[in-house]
Amino acid sequence: MIICSCAVITDHDIERALLEILDKPNAPLPTPGVVYKHLEKKMVCCGCSALAVETIYNKMEKLAETGVVCPYACACAQGRLLKCADGTHAMRLIETALANRGSPRRSAAATSELAPA
Repeated sequence: MIICSCAVITDHDIERALLEILDKPNAPLPTPGVVYKHLEKKMVCCGCSALAVETIYNKMEKLAETGVVCPYACACAQGRLLKCADGTHAMRLIETALANRGSPRRSAAATSELAPA
């Protein structure tokens, strides 16, 4: 699925970038900016940012469930990503995706204890 038509980034590109980013020691929070920079792309209009956040969140969950990436690292990153997305359109997209899967909503407050201080 195309996530960003300006930079031609797909969900598969994001998944590949997440694998490489989260494999690094002291991995940065995989925000759209970090992921796009890793892919050597630039955000142009930023219209895709909410969808990019949702895709990053969902891909991290998938990678953790399959054991490809450390579940703790993904949970920490997801908690930090939710905290950053709180109150934005990206958060509404994440909540909708979680509701469609029947997953419980993870609020920024509930996941903040997962992130290292």
